[in-house]
Amino acid sequence: MFLLQYKIPSEIGSELKINRLFYLTDLLVVLILGGIGFTFRYVVHSSFVWYYAIFWVLLMVAWLIRPKTNPKLRMAKALFLAVTRDRIAYCAIDKKEREDGRNGDQI
Repeated sequence: MFLLQYKIPSEIGSELKINRLFYLTDLLVVLILGGIGFTFRYVVHSSFVWYYAIFWVLLMVAWLIRPKTNPKLRMAKALFLAVTRDRIAYCAIDKKEREDGRNGDQI
């Protein structure tokens, strides 16, 4: 008898892996963007169809890659956070205190 083994994720927010590099959300993004591109290909002039297809493939790849600065996010989410961030908010950067108890900015 053949039994299927289901891997239950350890946390609810974890992504489901299809293989070593490809996740379920990646598959959904490819299907959605591919469907949108396939639907709108009739709007493009016939001489530009190949350029249009290359554009959509590059868009899908750019959407799915993970930035090196934050590998848990997709590039689309990182760009969205960069565009929508609050530029007025600041956060403090504490300097290390020296061994003699003074701040690092004092001479």
